[in-house]
Amino acid sequence: MLCPRLKKLKCALVVSAAFCVLIGPYQWLKGSTIDDRIYYDEPVKLHFGDKKDSTLHLTDPLLNQELQSFKCVRLFQNDSVEMAKAATFLSNLNYSFSRRQDEEFLELASNCDQFKKDWGFFVYPPSQEETSFPIAFSILFHENVEQLTRLLRAIYRPQNQYCIHIDGKAPGSIIEIVTRISSCFPNVFIASKLEIVIYASATRLDADINCMKDLVQNGEDWKYLLNLAASEFPIMSNLQIVQILQEFNGSNDIYETFSTMDRGRFKKRYYTYIDLRNKSGYIIHSNDHKDPPPHGLKITKGNAYNVFSRKFVEWALKDRIARDLLAWVQDTLTPDEHYWATLNNLFSNPSLKTPGGYKGHPDKRPSFGRYIGWSSPVHKDRCKAGRYIHNICTFGVLDLPVLWKRNEIIANKFDIQYDPIAYKCMEELILNNSVEKRGVSRRPLYRRIAQLGV
Repeated sequence: MLCPRLKKLKCALVVSAAFCVLIGPYQWLKGSTIDDRIYYDEPVKLHFGDKKDSTLHLTDPLLNQELQSFKCVRLFQNDSVEMAKAATFLSNLNYSFSRRQDEEFLELASNCDQFKKDWGFFVYPPSQEETSFPIAFSILFHENVEQLTRLLRAIYRPQNQYCIHIDGKAPGSIIEIVTRISSCFPNVFIASKLEIVIYASATRLDADINCMKDLVQNGEDWKYLLNLAASEFPIMSNLQIVQILQEFNGSNDIYETFSTMDRGRFKKRYYTYIDLRNKSGYIIHSNDHKDPPPHGLKITKGNAYNVFSRKFVEWALKDRIARDLLAWVQDTLTPDEHYWATLNNLFSNPSLKTPGGYKGHPDKRPSFGRYIGWSSPVHKDRCKAGRYIHNICTFGVLDLPVLWKRNEIIANKFDIQYDPIAYKCMEELILNNSVEKRGVSRRPLYRRIAQLGV
């Protein structure tokens, strides 16, 4: 396959069995088989002040021409020469890069049409299959407006719905900026209630639930909900996600396990102290013993980020047992990692009427929602970059050869200020898959979730 013609720019033709590489991060393509109405023109090169002496340190490929010199197709194919070139570049700059100033986005988003055009947002659904299967996304955001905007650009489609929860600790200026960006899209909005999110406390879970409530109450149609952190990035395009969710056929993809269960997280009470004046807080570890879970439920370990059917979301917000469990987990540690899994575990909790729940043993359940590199011996090969935050790998260029072959929907996590090359290449992967309308090649693999859950 030859790379399609780039509008206004010449494309370096690269023959690849998997995909074609783009010169820029979001160069919008034009070809005989693509409807011109679907895409805006390619982004213009925006400049803010004199940055000639520091462009090598910038995270945005539109401003840092050096980032565009790296050939993503070769990095995905683990080409030793290209890998060495990228690793040397990152090392020479100490893996430390400067993102766009948050305040720049107030100006960028002041003209919505120009903003969407310059940044290359999809303005029409690329396929009828996607139009007929809208998805909802909730995004938890704390800082780094540039990375949030680039994530939104990658997952945005006009038929979907997007709720952004801004951490209540964020300054008012950040809330204003993100609100300005969201106002440019009729299907993007800020959560009606913002939590001051304290790590490992129930506030993290409550933030997700706030967006869930808003997404249900806004009356728009959507089939599934994916909750994301702003530091995540998709492995699959929107079309590929749609095809995977179609195979799920109403089943949830909520990770469950007993093998890594830490019962100490819910045997005693963990109180959350929040200072509203200073927008801060912390967890108080107590020796107070908790009562057993309500309704005889067996607590199950899981992940905070999952794939929820709409029926599950509506049920979880209204069901009495689900609401009792939500009240019970408020003083546990990291309740977002056992609340959803417990509700979905029909093997241990058959009395639940969970829509799309899983009846098999949790430790035997396949999961395709997330690709995560935990800091553990089991996942030691998942983090070639070797950088961990909160025991989770921050992926880099060394991880690209594995990432693009994975079957999961989302990868957690990335940091454009640590490795902007890896992020730029993931953007190119998703854009190419979107423009070429590449579907999922192993659909029966995802069908197993629905079949095993029966």
